Amino acid sequence: MKPYKIYEPERSSYTDRVSGATVHMLTNYKGHSVHPYFTENAWFDGGRKFIFTSDRENVTNLFSFDLESGEIAQLTDFSNARLGPVRIVKHVNKERNETYYWQNGCLYALSLDDLGVRPVFLAPKDERFCSGGGVLNAGGGITGAGGKHIYVGLTEDLSRRIFTRMGANYVGFEETFEAKPLCIILEIDLDTGAARKVWEEKCWVGHINPSPSLEGILTFCHEGPWDRVDNRMWVLDVKTGKARMLRPRKQPGEMIGHEYWLQDGLTVGYQVHVPTEGSPVRTTYTGFIRWDGTGEIEALNGPMQSPDHVFSLDTERIVTDAGRAIKLIRREGARFDSPRVLCMHDSSFYFQNSHPHPCFTPDGKHVLYASDIEGYINLYLADIPDYESLPYLDKVK
Repeated sequence: MKPYKIYEPERSSYTDRVSGATVHMLTNYKGHSVHPYFTENAWFDGGRKFIFTSDRENVTNLFSFDLESGEIAQLTDFSNARLGPVRIVKHVNKERNETYYWQNGCLYALSLDDLGVRPVFLAPKDERFCSGGGVLNAGGGITGAGGKHIYVGLTEDLSRRIFTRMGANYVGFEETFEAKPLCIILEIDLDTGAARKVWEEKCWVGHINPSPSLEGILTFCHEGPWDRVDNRMWVLDVKTGKARMLRPRKQPGEMIGHEYWLQDGLTVGYQVHVPTEGSPVRTTYTGFIRWDGTGEIEALNGPMQSPDHVFSLDTERIVTDAGRAIKLIRREGARFDSPRVLCMHDSSFYFQNSHPHPCFTPDGKHVLYASDIEGYINLYLADIPDYESLPYLDKVK
């Protein structure tokens, strides 16, 4: 692989002021750097590298970060604006060692071996799904188990009647939920480019997440206010075309969300916020449930501030980002320990990309997150020390 450009390491390290943990600032550039959402697989080369996007030299491109050397490699060159706007997926298909992006209604595959590009799928002209300027309103782009297919979502374009700016504190969020846009999930064959519609409904569908272990099984959500959607989490079997609720609401006003697959690819993690009678504060549980609806675990864990993004590799330990701190929380049977501070992220949460969205590295030894504390969004990696050495959040002033 010969990158378009190599940036010298920008990495520096410091001791967190609260926990004493070692934190590595991985990027330091006068432009935003954004790592993939915690439901996407960013890792390749045996977990030694991850992909991210960065605004450098006035262009957003895809880059890789080498954890051993600190080297930052530019993997794309989108400097020619005449080719049209680009949407970078930021997900690695580990079986094919490639990632994907959309440009002018075409889905392309980018090889991480030699940076070769091939067109995969050209979306048919359908004005229902084209926003202003004819840009295809497509989302997602995560490959299923086995790496043979990629799943994308098409959402009806409502821009003529609803002003939206989801990246800036969800402007138009409730209006889009209430409009019930037509949404379609496509399964695209990565060898032939053949697309098959596996789901369609007049309801706002998002967070299309294939299982990394079960071929043809994926979760999706009904987007909208968590306490108002009919049911947040759904499991779809693309072979049968049948979807079913995963963890239906058990009482009025319950809020469920931030679902993701655990490392085993069989279990889904999520949050549950339960109304507390006579109090504005909700009781929070962290839940885990197998894809077939069995093995439910819901452990007391709260209350949590909002927004709070939760991620874990298994059912024993989670990482969260609400407030100003990255926290580790260990499950102890039917409840979780009180949150312990891994490090302070101090990010603003001002818009979507400034959310830290912490995730464990595949080996579980570090946490990768984002912060705009230096003015621009940069990427950080915190080493995880002995859990018992970390201070409790409620003891920190």
